[in-house]
Amino acid sequence: MYKVALVFPESFIRFVEGMKNRLEKEGFEVEVVLSEGPITQEKKRSLLAGSHVYVTGGVEKVVASDLEGVTQLKLIQRFGAGYENVDCEAAARWGIYVANIPGANADSVADLTIGLIIALLRNIVKADAFLRKGVWRFWLGRELAGKVLGILGLGAIGKAVALRARAHGMKVIAFDIQPNLDFAKRHDVRLVSKEELLQVSDIVTIHMPLTERTQNFISEREFELMKPGAYLVNTSRGGLVDHAALIAALQRKRIAGVALDVFYREPLPEGDRILEFDNVVLTPHIGGSTVEALERLGEVVIENCLRVKRGERPLYVVNGVI
Repeated sequence: MYKVALVFPESFIRFVEGMKNRLEKEGFEVEVVLSEGPITQEKKRSLLAGSHVYVTGGVEKVVASDLEGVTQLKLIQRFGAGYENVDCEAAARWGIYVANIPGANADSVADLTIGLIIALLRNIVKADAFLRKGVWRFWLGRELAGKVLGILGLGAIGKAVALRARAHGMKVIAFDIQPNLDFAKRHDVRLVSKEELLQVSDIVTIHMPLTERTQNFISEREFELMKPGAYLVNTSRGGLVDHAALIAALQRKRIAGVALDVFYREPLPEGDRILEFDNVVLTPHIGGSTVEALERLGEVVIENCLRVKRGERPLYVVNGVI
């Protein structure tokens, strides 16, 4: 019998149970592991060695040593677009597919991105906190209309953010290594260099994959280039922003504020210095966590499990297995 391991945060239990029931109806044996943090090394190794498909929606990494001697595993399925926590080359050496699910949660992440921008410009979090303490205080905010939004990365999520920003009357500029010229032209998105984007944007939002090339894509130099009083939003990957440089920029008031849904370490370490600033809005990597997105992601998981069972190539393979 084909075995599937589903490793997810506890908050996903409703959707995990739904996938489990559907997979069992298709004849799979399913083991579910729910954990808000990384699972133990022993449990991870047991699941990898004992499953045909390992589906991960959590924060644990799969490194080369985890795959040594694993002979039954056919597919490591990421529950989302990012796959930087899986050693794709090591998996390929063992003939194991690694697949992601690109674009399924683009609207969800784009919605959160715009929500975080509004929260920053309108002081929503601080206003709520003061009101709950019984303090009726006037908060002066800023409008979105007319502001320049700089989008770093014009992929599926970046495009969705651009459309929402244009609907709010924002001026949109973007930097992308391989830009979609047709999209930019049709939706009045001006393509610029990274340097120009940082210099003229009122808000900078990041929507890029984390690779060796993009690690610390925003660091001390970039903060110095940013327009004084600008805001930074990151709903992509924590490693794209140099955390120490971010803390320094906040301390020096080089930027007006920041909103983060992703962090250099997840979960965010207790007592991290980012928690000290009142011009920071933080959410615990919930960008893709909507009912609609999870349902779309689940459909791909089930399809890829069936493809593996039939001996077919899964959808959206990201490593070199033929």
